Amino acid sequence: MKTLEITRPNSKELLKYTNFAVALESTTKVVNILIDSADLQTLKDAHYMLCFAKKVGDTYNVVWQAYAEYLGNNEFSWTPQYQLFGTNTFKDAVTVKGSTNIVSIGLGEQSTLNTAGVLSAPVSGGSDIAINMVNNYGNIHPGVNQLSYGVDGSQVSTPIYVAEDVMVSGTAELVPVEQVMVWFQQNISTSTMFSTVRSNAVEIDLTTTNEESRLYKGGKWSKV
Repeated sequence: MKTLEITRPNSKELLKYTNFAVALESTTKVVNILIDSADLQTLKDAHYMLCFAKKVGDTYNVVWQAYAEYLGNNEFSWTPQYQLFGTNTFKDAVTVKGSTNIVSIGLGEQSTLNTAGVLSAPVSGGSDIAINMVNNYGNIHPGVNQLSYGVDGSQVSTPIYVAEDVMVSGTAELVPVEQVMVWFQQNISTSTMFSTVRSNAVEIDLTTTNEESRLYKGGKWSKV
């Protein structure tokens, strides 16, 4: 009978994991969305979804998350953990569908899309504040996923951005910005692309802070 051997991480590995966890915690961004009871009833009766979008560059164009199971007090958070992919199309009101493989990538790293349409493992390079893609393939729409922790307790990485204009061969710098847009909408789902302004949305800037709260009451947004 073989004895099961348990390999324990050494002190250097433990320090690496601990530092990573501390770094993520220090950069976690949190948005608290409070909804007045009367408004909550109205929104639920009319089947509105609670929607979030994340800015990349100067653009919001993908529903990061859309929730039906929201309540009066909702916490939505995210960490700077990204993925890069490419897609063949950008189309308003259509769900994002990746056409390439997906690679995990950080700011200040770059991945190369080769002539076969395969993204490489990321390496250091490009802008320090961007997710960088070197495109040797040709016409493609670069896209970015980001990890979020939902109001329903779920943890998932979903699209925050797809370039609306097709990219030809060259280099793209995709710069996530710590700003989110929040709104309510009917007949919408996570990962839906959009190119028009969202109705009655609030933009929340977390560039210089890690947590913000907003109240939705009487059909209007206010800072808490």
